Amino acid sequence: SVVVILDLLLKTNFILAHGFGAMIDLPIPIHLYWIAGGASVLFSFIIISLLSDPQKNSTDYRTYNLLLNRTFTKIYETKLLFTILRFFSVFLLFLTIITGIFGTQFPQFNFATTFVWVIWWAGFIIFHIIIGSSWDLINPWKNIYDFLGIKNKPLFNYPEHFGTFPAFLLFLVFGWIELIHPNSANPDFIGYTVLVYSGIVLFGMYVFGRSTWLNNCEPFTVFFNFISNFSPTEIKQSPKQINLRLPSVGLIKFKPSFDKSLFILLILSVVSYDGLISTVFYYDLIGIDLYSNYNENYLIFINSLGLILTFLIFVGLFTFTMWIIKGVTKSKQTLKELITMFVSSLLPISIVYHLSHYTTYVFINGQRIIQLISDPFGFGWNLFGTSEFSLMQNINYNFLWNYQVSVIIIGHIFSVYVAHKIALSIFDNKSTVIKSQIPMVLLMISYTILGLWLLSVPSIG
Repeated sequence: SVVVILDLLLKTNFILAHGFGAMIDLPIPIHLYWIAGGASVLFSFIIISLLSDPQKNSTDYRTYNLLLNRTFTKIYETKLLFTILRFFSVFLLFLTIITGIFGTQFPQFNFATTFVWVIWWAGFIIFHIIIGSSWDLINPWKNIYDFLGIKNKPLFNYPEHFGTFPAFLLFLVFGWIELIHPNSANPDFIGYTVLVYSGIVLFGMYVFGRSTWLNNCEPFTVFFNFISNFSPTEIKQSPKQINLRLPSVGLIKFKPSFDKSLFILLILSVVSYDGLISTVFYYDLIGIDLYSNYNENYLIFINSLGLILTFLIFVGLFTFTMWIIKGVTKSKQTLKELITMFVSSLLPISIVYHLSHYTTYVFINGQRIIQLISDPFGFGWNLFGTSEFSLMQNINYNFLWNYQVSVIIIGHIFSVYVAHKIALSIFDNKSTVIKSQIPMVLLMISYTILGLWLLSVPSIG
């Protein structure tokens, strides 16, 4: 439907696409993209509402077990392959630390900067979205702990009332480092930060138990577990299954606790703030000219305040939407319960924001890793003959813009679908389900327009 709408609206205009820093000729005016995006979400809600069957179990979905394929099963049962991958993840962790600390301090010539921000954070998330449940295999801290053969009983019982709040706080710190810290690209800062964080994780696993620490306090494990519910694959242990499924359907059964609900809202707010903080509009708003002298401490303070404020705004908007749903449906569920029931429908939005924001970044800057595998320290080596690799930087920006728009709209349609299926599992009749979804659809349309606006306004890149 997105493609049809855009094709019907073909005209000529131009905008400044987010992250490019150059004017781009587009086939239609930007406001028509906003209208088409919002209309696509609205039409998807109407179609989903008409086709949904309230009598059918709304949490069921079709799957195909890949282990029924003999070739796939043979590959999956090759323990040597997975052992190599686990050792390789540990090797990359150590390489990141030593290159960051002892290598050149020019970020573009140091393995640590490109690997952490481009390959791992931006690129691996995209890979994990597609593959799913891969972080558990290559988590280097978990693998180090297992390779050391540590099997001690936890020294202390983890306070259950803490939930995943430690992971929440650490992810907030990580988001602050990524978006605001002035030295986030410096190799030595990355190396020492990864070293200290590695010590914290290993110590935490020793004190509270490996699984307990990872599932409650290690933010990336919690984060990737969330994304696994969106992925088109799922892993089940009893009986052993590796299932293919439609993207996002796993979120229908995902019922996070309140602390995890706040974590999901934090993810959405961080990725949205990432888009906002990259725009010229943002710096005009706070009165700072990045191309002249400005007070760096003031900028750090304002940006930190903006990050917290963005989170609070997203929490407030979602809570207000749940309050309206409770009112129009006269639901017996508490406001807190409705938040935990519907919050998983926001994950597709966070995921597609990441895809649209980082795809170009990974494509352009990720190529640099080919050069860096031959010279990870930036010492002028050419170990594998790739240090002179020529980076390809030609991109069809019109195609990329349409890709970004399509990804954002499709992701919001996934969110509408998940929210509708969740509503079917909560409310007794179809009319109540539709009433509950009108506020959600308005929220989704607002998010859609926000995402498209962030892509369209001039960027500082």
